[in-house]
Formats: sequence, C-alpha cells, structure tokens
Amino acid sequence: MAGVKSLRPLLHCGLILVMTALAILSTNGLHACPFCLSPPMTLVQEIATSDVVLIVELLKFEVIQSGTTQIPLSTVRIREFIQGTEFSAKYGQLQVGQALAVRQEIAGSPGDLFLLFGSLPVSAPTPQSTFADTTKEALTNPESDKGIVTADLKVNDVTRRNVERSSFIVPEFIAWNSSTPVSSEAIRYLKAAPAQSLPQVQRLPFYISFLENPDPLLSIDAWAEFANSTYADVKQVKNLFPRQKLRTWIADADMSPERLGLYGMMLGLCGDKEDAAFLQRQIGPVLPTDKDEYQFFRYGTDGLMGGYLLLTGEQGLEYLEQTRLRDGVPAANIFAAVQAMQFVWTYENALIPQSRMKVSMRRLLANDEMRILTIMNLARWNDWECWPELEQLFGNDQVADHATRRAIVEFAEECRKATSADSSRVGIASAADTFLKRAEQEHPELFRGVNNADFRAE
Repeated sequence: MAGVKSLRPLLHCGLILVMTALAILSTNGLHACPFCLSPPMTLVQEIATSDVVLIVELLKFEVIQSGTTQIPLSTVRIREFIQGTEFSAKYGQLQVGQALAVRQEIAGSPGDLFLLFGSLPVSAPTPQSTFADTTKEALTNPESDKGIVTADLKVNDVTRRNVERSSFIVPEFIAWNSSTPVSSEAIRYLKAAPAQSLPQVQRLPFYISFLENPDPLLSIDAWAEFANSTYADVKQVKNLFPRQKLRTWIADADMSPERLGLYGMMLGLCGDKEDAAFLQRQIGPVLPTDKDEYQFFRYGTDGLMGGYLLLTGEQGLEYLEQTRLRDGVPAANIFAAVQAMQFVWTYENALIPQSRMKVSMRRLLANDEMRILTIMNLARWNDWECWPELEQLFGNDQVADHATRRAIVEFAEECRKATSADSSRVGIASAADTFLKRAEQEHPELFRGVNNADFRAE
C-alpha cells in the first residue's frame, strides 16, 4: 500500500462496543463514511481557519538558554504566501524573503520546506514595525529581547559561502500555531486543489487520484476530503471511482481500518456482481469463538459489509444473518454487521425492506453482549411490533439484568408515546402503558433519572 498504514490495534472488546455504539448513534448524515471515525481537518479547512499560512524554508533550529529556561527557536525564511497575502500587502510586515524566528521546534534539515500556520489575536494593537531593532539597547537589554533571535542565514549568491549574522524580531501580533513539512509535490497539490467555496461534489474528483499517494500528507488529506463529505456527494461521483484499484487496496492486509471502510463503501457504490463476490471473500468466514478474533478480524470490515449490502441487498443481509447475526460469533464481527445494517438503514433505506431489517436486528436480542444496543436500535427504528418479545425478556430472570430491564423500560416509554396517537397501534400502546405501571410498582429503581433523549439520540 502506498499510503499510510497502521497496525491492527489489539483493543479490548468493551472499547470496540463503546466506539461502535457511538458511531451507530451518531448517524446524523454529516459524514460520507460512517465507518470513518473522527476524520481530521483537511488542508483546505486548516488553511481557511488560519489568518496567515506561509511556505517557509528552514534555516536553523536552536535552543536558547534564558536563565533557567530553555526556549526552542526555529529560524525560517518566507518562500511564498498561501494565505494572508492581503495582510502582508496592507501592513508590509511580512514579505517573501524575510526571515522569521518562531518559538517552536520545526524538526528537519536546513532547506526543508514547511507550511507555517498563524493566527491573529482577536483584539490587540498591531505593532508599527516587525523589523529588527538593532540598537545596542535592544540587543543587550534582557527586558527587550523578547522575539529577538540571532540566525544563521543562507545567502542568494552561491559564490558567497560566508554566513551573515542578522537579527530579526518575531511578528508578535501573529501566533504561529503549527507547522507541517511539505514536499514540492505537496505544494503543487495545494495550489491545484479546488477552492473550498465550490460545491463538494465538484471538488471530490480532484482527490480521487491522491487517495493512495506515496506522500502521506496527500493521501491522508484526500481521504479526509471524502470522510468529511456527505454520502450524497460521494455517491454522485461514483462513476469516477477506480474499481480495480479499490479491489487492490481492499485486498492489502495492512490497509488502515478507516480507509478499508471507505474503500469498501466506494466499491459497493461503483461495483458489480464480481465485486460483490470479491467483497464476500474479503469479509470471510467467522472463526470459532475459541480463536483469537483480534489476530484475524480486520477492523474496517464494517465498510466492506456496507459495500456488500449495497451490491446485494436482501440477499446480502441473509448472508450476514448466516455468518454474523447468530450464536457463537465474536463480538467484533457482530458489531461490524450491525454497523453495516445501520448504514443501509440511514443512507439507503429503500434498498432492503425496513420490516426485513427489523427482523434481522431482533435476532440479536438473544445475544448477551448485543442486547442493550439492539434494544436501542429497535427503538430508533420504531420497531414497536417487537414489544411482546421485549416484555417477555423483561420477565426472564436468567437474561434480564438491571441494565437490560432499564433499556426495556426506556423502550416502553418511547413505544407508548409513539403509538398512543396511532389508531392502528392502540393495542401496543395499551400493553406498554400497562407494563410501565406494573413495572414502576415492582421495580421503582428502574425509573429514576430515565432520559429518553439520550436513549434515542440521533
């Protein structure tokens, strides 16, 4: 794989449960890929949120001793403006070719290029000058040396090898927040990238060819552009997806989970029957529970399952029922299937009949690890017809612990509210109401602090 890879994390099953639950309950349509958790800001977004962005050349890094304090100082020369040229033109404070001293470590070798991000204060007077104060008092007075650093500078004349000694004052009205190393290709990429003001559907085609670029900065940014897009926008450019490359990337055993999930979904959008068979092979059979599931399970398989369902519909759901939604399957595999089902429910709800999806989800009420999350999902899916099964589960002392009973009570509260005004479901509403009155008398502790807003959080 040309892009960034990651080792398979050996996470505890409880952590997987929590993370997946959060992902499932956060299906608000903001991200294209519900299988890509917490995508970073894109470079375009990072630039847009900065007041000044420079391409700089590293000249020198040193640590200055000031009393008992060591201060990291990086001296750079401005090569080009990416953001803030109008600021430079207005104040004349920063110019191409000027050297700056930045109080942070910019790791690299002299001559390396970096993006330097800066922000202006919300309210502060702008200094009259940011040029060096070379008076003797300024250079020797400890109280006035803030922002002053002596730097070794390269000279333009290649025949001159001597190093000039010059002093520069840091433009104190700019807070230099961070720096990112960039290659010449990355600079060309930034200049060619479509403007953020364009509709995202017009911007995405540019990033497709960079998804597995050898430069990690570009491959991560291209992935983040897709992960931060809406599913509708990604779907609109599906005809541009490189099917064969997607299969190659998915087959890479070292592919990082967030990319694997996205690529599985993308292949599901643009693929055919052969791709469906390929995805089924990549999903693979489930190992017995006595095996180490973390050694064999691929994080990101939820995206492969999501893409598989896009291509196979109800037939694919039957395959997941046979291989995942059954007894004896490791929790991580079940969660992957549930996330794929949630994806279809949220983004492609006409693909598989909702009544069929509900039946599949109910199968997990028999699973101790999945039961509470399943009850929450059934409430979000308005599956009030499953109430008799939940009421029976409430009275089963062998499986219904306090947390399970609490989830059933919250389901009943939602069920009563949703069905009471529906003439076709009066019987369900009445049954839920009767249950709640009886349960409150028998188990008052279950009714303390019930918060159904959290229970059905969208």
